[in-house]
Amino acid sequence: MNKALLIQLWVFVIGFLFCNLHKRAFDPVFRTLTALPIGWALFGICATIVYGVYFSAVSQMVLLVVLALTTFALLFANITQGSLSRDSILLGGASLVVLTGACFFVDSLRIVTMTPDSSYIARFGQNIGLGNYEASRMVFSMWGPLVPFIHSITNLLDQKLYWQYQPVLSLDLVAIVFYTVYTIIREQKSILQSFVAATVLVSLMALSNIFLFHVFYIHVNIVSALYMYLFVFALLKMQQQPGRAYELLALLSLIAFSLVRLEAPLFVIVILLVTSFWQGWSYVNRLKLIIPFIVLFVAWYARVYFILPENSDLLTKQLAIAFISVLVGFGLFTIVSGLKVLDPIVKRTHFLTLILLVLVSVIFTIIKPEHMLSSLTSIVRNILVDGNWGLTWYVILFLATELYFARVHAPTEHHWMFMVLVTYILLVYNLAYFSDSYHIGEFDSANRLVLQALPLVLLHLSNLRFAHF
Repeated sequence: MNKALLIQLWVFVIGFLFCNLHKRAFDPVFRTLTALPIGWALFGICATIVYGVYFSAVSQMVLLVVLALTTFALLFANITQGSLSRDSILLGGASLVVLTGACFFVDSLRIVTMTPDSSYIARFGQNIGLGNYEASRMVFSMWGPLVPFIHSITNLLDQKLYWQYQPVLSLDLVAIVFYTVYTIIREQKSILQSFVAATVLVSLMALSNIFLFHVFYIHVNIVSALYMYLFVFALLKMQQQPGRAYELLALLSLIAFSLVRLEAPLFVIVILLVTSFWQGWSYVNRLKLIIPFIVLFVAWYARVYFILPENSDLLTKQLAIAFISVLVGFGLFTIVSGLKVLDPIVKRTHFLTLILLVLVSVIFTIIKPEHMLSSLTSIVRNILVDGNWGLTWYVILFLATELYFARVHAPTEHHWMFMVLVTYILLVYNLAYFSDSYHIGEFDSANRLVLQALPLVLLHLSNLRFAHF
């Protein structure tokens, strides 16, 4: 536990030093809550670059050196910018104490849930840390690299399995969703009303059977939900508080999210098409968010193309080329979106994206009617009956209906939240075309993708401006 705790604390310090550079935009609570996921995001980016450049047993030591240099660079930046004040030091120290308590609490529970997928992630990840190229490269055709990279440090911890990060990040997700939902509702209502409303909304997620299972489940679902939530929340705040703070939070979150799941870059592209081309977004802000993402992932998929074994799993060499093509196409569209001649199209990008996804859904259903309709049936049945959700979605539907009819005027930047959710579900449905049809049961991949989007549903509900509580 001691070494696992030290790793968590080190990653937290990295994230806290980053967030503290933007203390004028991030309040103390938000800085504390986002420090750990931001730290793991920076860890994942550093690991991706290190292992992308050179893959061997030495790579792990190089990664540790890079993380140490990153820590010192962030510390130096805090000192030179005057961000490392007495209050910040006290906040960081208190946060480390709380995190230590959370880690000891999690460790005392000794609860870990695993499936064969969990074993693959852990085993392949450990092989990465040992520099075993042949015994680890299969993982890059099954999942994104971030979670396997986390497991790659297991050999440094004197443990057979590094599991403590999972429940700690799960608790952090609950805390982040609660606090952000509370602050949004607080803009309209009293402290007590905001606290009660946030508690009710977050309880729908935190007390559902499927979420409680995933809190301790070694997999990518909670981690991807965390980063997708931070990504979309940062996009919302970018329009309210222009500046580098939320721009960098959005960029780090979307990169980390894309490093968790194979299909995540597609979700990122759809979300960016729906949000960043909306009227009010500047061309420069769009470029600053999208171009670094495109460059990093084109380079990563080009590297993965040469890593993939002949008997690869989900991601084949052909799909890697397809991903690169989609990313390059999206990047080119972003670059030319500043041309005046394309302005009528750019302003309607969100609507055109929705129409395109609907048309693709219809085409896929016509080509494979039994396959696609079976997948659709499984999605609906899992949400309402067989996905171990209990009454979660029934209560959410009731609250959404009540809030919709009681709502008053909402700010423009919140109008696209509903479209993000709709396009997300459409993309989940369309992805069934490229794999086996979705099946009934809580462990179905589509059901896990729905779980990933649940925090965004709560964020959308909190953004509905209503006249009566």
